Amino acid sequence: MEDVKLKIDASFWLMLGTAVLFKRAFLALCYCLAVFLHEMAHFVVANSLFYRTKHIQLGMFGAVLYGDFADVHPNDAIKIALAGPICNATLCLACLALWWIAPPAYVFTEDFFLANASMGCVNLLPCYPLDGGRIAGGVLQKMGAKHPVAWAKRATVAVGLLGLTLFVVSVCVGQSAVALGVFSLCLLLGVFSKTNGQCYARTSLARSGKYFAKKGMEKKTLVFQKHNILGDVVKRMQGNYLYDLHIVDSDLQLVCTLSIAQLEKVVVSFPIDTPLWKIVGYGS
Repeated sequence: MEDVKLKIDASFWLMLGTAVLFKRAFLALCYCLAVFLHEMAHFVVANSLFYRTKHIQLGMFGAVLYGDFADVHPNDAIKIALAGPICNATLCLACLALWWIAPPAYVFTEDFFLANASMGCVNLLPCYPLDGGRIAGGVLQKMGAKHPVAWAKRATVAVGLLGLTLFVVSVCVGQSAVALGVFSLCLLLGVFSKTNGQCYARTSLARSGKYFAKKGMEKKTLVFQKHNILGDVVKRMQGNYLYDLHIVDSDLQLVCTLSIAQLEKVVVSFPIDTPLWKIVGYGS
């Protein structure tokens, strides 16, 4: 597994300083730990499925796992997205178990429990770029929907505008739900982030030698016509399988075969929109 790289944005220190100023430093640290472990869960699952990640970045509004942006198989996207909320839910259960065993620990772990509970629940909202939005996108893609991320973004805009409307109403009635307003604004800003809905790219299969030694891997053969593009192939590839590729013509006659190593080299070396007929010469 790759080593995790951590980057800290300047806004993180601003947030922490503000928390100290208002005597909320411990609560802020609990949330920071919760979001870091949340992103670490994404990192671990992504690596176990042989996807490459770059770093985890801590900022004012939480943590984000960054990587090379490419097509991800919908099954893998769902697994990676679910890992964060599942981690938060597991930590909540651990806190509950600790309280049952040692009730006095409640005083020290209540904030950590609330941080994980809120992180897990909020991230399951079907909004982009939250985990729920990525899960919804993966499900829509499996159902054959075109542009699943676009649908998730539309839902996010609707939820964000609704939240801002409720915030304005709260101000008018003298309640001023600032947290709701900030959250809704962050959702709307997230819609325009340039992640294209994905945060992972497939790693070289050569680095998975330890996994082979322990469990082995299954091999599958993909068959595509030469007018398809490389992106069509990548969308069918899951991280825990090996693949070779058969390229056929319109009469389904075999034109070219790419071995596992050849296909890996092509996926890494060529743009995702490359027509398969342009890579026929790289096979046998």
